[in-house]
Amino acid sequence: MNLTEDKVIAKAVVVPYYLYLRSDGIMYIRISSEKEETVELAKKMVEKMGEMVNYTQVPLLFQHEDYALPGKENRDYWATKEACPYSKADAFIINSTGMKLISNFYLKMNKPERPTMMFTDETEAIEWLKTFL
Repeated sequence: MNLTEDKVIAKAVVVPYYLYLRSDGIMYIRISSEKEETVELAKKMVEKMGEMVNYTQVPLLFQHEDYALPGKENRDYWATKEACPYSKADAFIINSTGMKLISNFYLKMNKPERPTMMFTDETEAIEWLKTFL
């Protein structure tokens, strides 16, 4: 993620989630492979996100690091609208074959309740998210 493109105005960490609120209003979330994602950790991340965005909705840009693949329980949970009341739309940067397979499955089987797109190009993802600002 080229965070220099837009100034980061707030940062927070709930391992494995690294949150960066950009000055253009997009929340960038990098998911590390330091710790396995769980629904409990996702809920803590959403609490922190709410504080950062003053409990308003913003577009979200996600990028999983290599080997940080979300499990079924997390995918099932995240697809629900209730999982993240602060998301206007979700864009995921796909940078591995594993993530491509999981993302296709997520879109077809989980049918996320928020506008959700997968991208291989960060610029295209950001342009799409800007339509939700």
